[in-house]
Amino acid sequence: MKSNSNADHPTHIFVTGTDTDVGKTVFTACFLAWLRAQGVPSIGFKPLASGPRTDAETLFDVQAGEVPLDVINPWHFSEPVAPLLAARMEGRRVAFEVVVDHLNVASRGMQVAVTEGAGGLLSPMLEGGGDAAVMIDALDASPVIVAVDRLGVVGQVRLVWSALSKRARQTAEVVLMESQQPDASVAGNRALLGEYLGPDRIHAFPRLGSRELKAYGGMAIGPVCAVVAQGLGIRL
Repeated sequence: MKSNSNADHPTHIFVTGTDTDVGKTVFTACFLAWLRAQGVPSIGFKPLASGPRTDAETLFDVQAGEVPLDVINPWHFSEPVAPLLAARMEGRRVAFEVVVDHLNVASRGMQVAVTEGAGGLLSPMLEGGGDAAVMIDALDASPVIVAVDRLGVVGQVRLVWSALSKRARQTAEVVLMESQQPDASVAGNRALLGEYLGPDRIHAFPRLGSRELKAYGGMAIGPVCAVVAQGLGIRL
């Protein structure tokens, strides 16, 4: 458990996933909205984005326009491919250290900084092997692994878990997003993952309707966000 944030060094939370389109933005937006509703000084980032800036714009909306879009998402590229490839297509190079410095400087004065990654944990983000796993350690962040609760999720989450450093695994939490079409595995996925990673680390996130999504979860996500925050060591 991690709770050593102060004005200069907030608690960094890094939201990653087993793949793209597994619900990282939904979780990040809802969790950030919930933190703000609890009065926790928080800021959210999507530092690298390829294609439309929809994810970053969602975080801009969650933060009520108080954080400029270009602070939330300083590096964005036209092609909807891995950020490393998208940057190369535009003849651009983003230094790993610059991204980390931006996140640290922009989050000063906050208690919690929530950063959403691009794609899965090992998706290529930056030159020199920079991916979410490396950035998590550079930020001394606690990872949240987001995955869809469906057949195959146990193996997928375990693979991501094994790619984290020993330090990151000590503070990691897992969020299983309710599937649009639940299958038979749903009855046992959470418990089975708990056998490998610890039952207190595995959390079920409900599927949200359109009204709830517009409200970033509202009361529907309060209980799970509270438990995730506790696991991450965030003081309310």
